[in-house]
Amino acid sequence: MIALGIRFLTGRSVATEVSSGEAEWPPHPARVFMALAATHFETGAEPAERAALQWLEQCPAPKLRASQASRRTIYETYVPSNDVSFAKRSKQSRTFPSVRPDRDSVFLVWDEQPSAQVGAALSRLCQKVTRLGHSSSLAEVWLAEAPEAEQPNWLPDDSANHALRVPEAGLLGYLEETFKRDGEKPMVSTWQNYREVDSGADLVSRPAIESPFDPTLLVFEKIGEGPALGLESTLQLTGALRNAVLATAPVPHPEWLSGHQAGGAPSKHPHLAVFPLPFVGGEHGDGHVMGLAVALPRVLVYAEGSRAQALRKYLGPVLFDAQGDSQTLDIPLTEAEWEAAVAAKKLVSIWHEKAWRWSLSLASGARTAQTLDPKTWAGDSTCWATVTPIVLHHHPKKNRDGDVERIVREAFVSAGFPEPTELRTQPVSVFRGAGHVRDMPFYSEGGGEQSRYQVHAVARFARAVAGPMLVGRGRFRGYGLFRPWKEQA
Repeated sequence: MIALGIRFLTGRSVATEVSSGEAEWPPHPARVFMALAATHFETGAEPAERAALQWLEQCPAPKLRASQASRRTIYETYVPSNDVSFAKRSKQSRTFPSVRPDRDSVFLVWDEQPSAQVGAALSRLCQKVTRLGHSSSLAEVWLAEAPEAEQPNWLPDDSANHALRVPEAGLLGYLEETFKRDGEKPMVSTWQNYREVDSGADLVSRPAIESPFDPTLLVFEKIGEGPALGLESTLQLTGALRNAVLATAPVPHPEWLSGHQAGGAPSKHPHLAVFPLPFVGGEHGDGHVMGLAVALPRVLVYAEGSRAQALRKYLGPVLFDAQGDSQTLDIPLTEAEWEAAVAAKKLVSIWHEKAWRWSLSLASGARTAQTLDPKTWAGDSTCWATVTPIVLHHHPKKNRDGDVERIVREAFVSAGFPEPTELRTQPVSVFRGAGHVRDMPFYSEGGGEQSRYQVHAVARFARAVAGPMLVGRGRFRGYGLFRPWKEQA
């Protein structure tokens, strides 16, 4: 067994969780590995240290020992830009999410036993680490003894719903290449689900049933000017973002990205889904769309060396510019962009001029709007309700009672979710602002012979189910979108 101890010298951890923009806690194992790698590159790149890091990156995801932590309120501040030649303004918006843990030390524990040479090299490397996360997050790192590490309380578990980034084989080489390209930010996209255990041994309540979609969402926020659009524009919005992703991604597109097999037939597996993020529920919900989210399948079939490499290859161009910084995305594509994508065989449809234009950016952690919080859509609950209506896979029989409910139940199973124990179908959403099924245009993809029957629903399950939850024939384009629902009296 080997354990790394981390002590936060100021009593707080300052690091941003890449998927939500909130303070990261517990520290992701990949962040610890990147801190070790950065220290290695900056202090002479000793060969023995390199060999130790290569050994560590191939180990399975570690267990963690981390206390509870109090989160500091996130404030948006403006700081001078380090690169005035690149920045358009003298000051840039920044946030510094942080937590104050109940105990200032965290431990990462691997069951593998390193050789004496690897252990000695890791110990030397740990002694040179000065921070973990932001430059103000000063930390001491050391090779810990087994009793000191205590009983881990965060365990790798694919059925759990708390995802942490972890190292993978080949990560050191990728970080080295990124380090050589000064200014480029590394993007580690290998995630492992963890389960927190109670009292050092007993598991907390039964884990939620996982969604076929990864809970780590890419959330795009509408910025600047642009018309306010409601849920009736779902197909235009989600189609425009999907087209932008396909237009920038290299060809040929993998099945998990395009939703089509190599021969052009529709995929039979979960693939990239795009859905709207409307302001619904509460007293003031009016249904206007505040942004868009991209959900990826939990399981990707890729030709690249790793999931992280596949995501960098196909999603990197739409997310980041040549310097590795997040970039603004304008939708829909212009006519010239569309023609270029068609010429490159990335898109095959006919371009139509749109009367609207939106600018999107990856949602910032400084934005506290619940609608843009991934946890709003990717949390877990025993009761879920539709925000956009479910499109039935086939026409219900007019004279058969309960046929709509039967088809909806089948749609849950077809989408990769359990069948609800209780199901109520209705024409109106329970969320204020989501409206009536008549408010939504028919989902016409797939041909005129396909069912266009749409219905809202409230579903209850015997056990918590994790989101994001998308059900029905239009689920990859934003129809059949659910959100956790607390039944009102």
